[in-house]
Amino acid sequence: MFKNILLILLILLYITGLLFSFPFIYDNLFGPDKLDSIRNFFEYGIMFCSFLVFNAFLFKNKYTSVIAVILCLLLSINFLISASCFLIYHSGFNVGMAISIVESNVNEAVSMSYMFILPGILCLLFLGIMLYTINYLKKSVVTFNFKFIFIALLWLIMPFIFFLKHKYVSNKGGGSMIKNVYYHYTDFRIAQDIQEDINAITKNVPVFNIKKIQPGIENVILIIGESERKQNMSLYGYNKKTTPYTDEQAGNMMIFDNAVSPAGITNLSVPLMLSSIHPDEFRYHYSKLSNNIMNLANQSGYNSFWLSTQASARGITAIAAMAKTKKWINGFDEVIIPELKNIIQKKEDKFIVLHIMGSHPNPCNRLPPNWNSEGMNCYDSSIKYTDSVFKNIFSTLKNTNSVVIYASDHGLKIQGDKLLHVDSKESTQVPFFVWYGDKVPANYRITGHETKQTQTTYIYPLIMKYMGLEVPQHYKNEEIKYLNLDMKSTEYDKLPE
Repeated sequence: MFKNILLILLILLYITGLLFSFPFIYDNLFGPDKLDSIRNFFEYGIMFCSFLVFNAFLFKNKYTSVIAVILCLLLSINFLISASCFLIYHSGFNVGMAISIVESNVNEAVSMSYMFILPGILCLLFLGIMLYTINYLKKSVVTFNFKFIFIALLWLIMPFIFFLKHKYVSNKGGGSMIKNVYYHYTDFRIAQDIQEDINAITKNVPVFNIKKIQPGIENVILIIGESERKQNMSLYGYNKKTTPYTDEQAGNMMIFDNAVSPAGITNLSVPLMLSSIHPDEFRYHYSKLSNNIMNLANQSGYNSFWLSTQASARGITAIAAMAKTKKWINGFDEVIIPELKNIIQKKEDKFIVLHIMGSHPNPCNRLPPNWNSEGMNCYDSSIKYTDSVFKNIFSTLKNTNSVVIYASDHGLKIQGDKLLHVDSKESTQVPFFVWYGDKVPANYRITGHETKQTQTTYIYPLIMKYMGLEVPQHYKNEEIKYLNLDMKSTEYDKLPE
């Protein structure tokens, strides 16, 4: 009886660690995705039980028992990270944290060691109970028969099945998010890939031929939205009032009526928006991402900041890493506003990127629990919530010398009741506008509507302009090309509707 209670306690500790790192799984229990959360508990629970049986087999031999101890130590470190996130940082885990761990040195680790006493105690408790339970399973439960061998292999088989499902069924063209008993493994693997990208880009930082032709705007702020269709914004004529505050500000903005994104998913579109790399070069000349707006700002006398409520991703994070200050924040998009207010207090030229979750699928998960949807569906409500975030940002910046550039990374295509990431003109039509603070000089304050088709790669020369820099001639008449999900570029006009 006692040993059964210990086994249940161990499984609960493991699942608790999972929730410490990924609190959205718990939050989803009270939303439309509750079945996904229940399935997650079930799948991770099965993998963990399989892991215990697998190590019970290894414990039967004195040589393979060493491997079992190593596997258990690694899983305990996995748990330590989760406990630290919750008890020290009061936050879930993300790739940005993984990058910080990868980049930490011994001195930093030692100086912060006192903070990890309680997480360390919980980690040792988890390890002790796990080793005791495995030893009990070895002696009294596990035998060499087909049933136990099959159970022991499940923790290795299931991630492979998840990988195939993720790649070929549920997330074509998207990022990596494969379930594994070591639930931080994927974050660290992505962090390592990003670190390699960062190293490659860092080694190739260009020396910009900067020509300052006038004083720049003090605060140049770029907000990158997510999956926002301009067709669903009242600012662009939608019949529901989804952007009431932005609508009121239209007279103080330059609005691009026919803006299109350079790609249909975030991991492709954002690097193209933030750098001078051409869609034709993206697949084979990745190091050209070094010519990006962060490095430009750093060499132009601007202090650079990157604040994100999004997870990290290759290419994007490599550019973000060039910022002098970068921070990934868990929570709804409004959590970014206090950080912005603190930065604005500094009396210096600043370039600030805010990468928000916006209407990222599932849009129902982008809304705070107390958000009043006013009868709108989740997608329209997420746009209205983003509008409320803009209201707070614009109010913060109203009496300052600040310019805000906003563009969504890409749109979505409607097919029946589904919103899809596909290569089509509909899914590239995005909001793109510029808003001005009251103290922006008149020579920069251009308002109204730009009706010609404009790709959001125009952000790069636009930021150069607001920093008071001369814009090279080759940025002024660029052809509009699109990077397909298969990483091949095409002329925009050849995309299907």
